[in-house]
Amino acid sequence: MQDKELINSLANTLISQYGDDAEAVAMMRAAEYAAALNNDEWVKWEKVIVEINNMNHSPDLNG
Repeated sequence: MQDKELINSLANTLISQYGDDAEAVAMMRAAEYAAALNNDEWVKWEKVIVEINNMNHSPDLNG
């Protein structure tokens, strides 16, 4: 799975599981990886946070 697809999949999964708390869950994961000095995972989870934010603020095109 490519990076963009993985980020999108993780964001969708977190939103499905946690709803409005998805961004907070992603932030906790990013913080855990940052504290462990795992830069690759930290950057990935920062991208997930951005994607969740984008999804939450994009207009609903189904209406």
